[in-house]
Amino acid sequence: MKFIKYWEVADGALDEAVEKWGKYLEKSAKTPEKFPRYIFPPHIVGDTMKGISIMEADNEEQLMNYIAELFPPLKIKFLPLLPSSEYIPIYMKAKK
Repeated sequence: MKFIKYWEVADGALDEAVEKWGKYLEKSAKTPEKFPRYIFPPHIVGDTMKGISIMEADNEEQLMNYIAELFPPLKIKFLPLLPSSEYIPIYMKAKK
């Protein structure tokens, strides 16, 4: 399943976030099956320490592993991306 990930670095925690990010990259390179995959890599939005990325996960455990590696200082929110072409027929059935 695909997810949009919203992320934010806690105030005053950029150095800690960068350190944890480096450790995560090493760990995920060794065991990629434990973590979600990037479709659209992390991007900063505007001039803040907030951003987005798009990821794909095979199961919930991959998302939980990701959060466990980076929280805190990274606040993370995953929202599923649902194809509208599949949603519309379901919506039309529900209206009946």
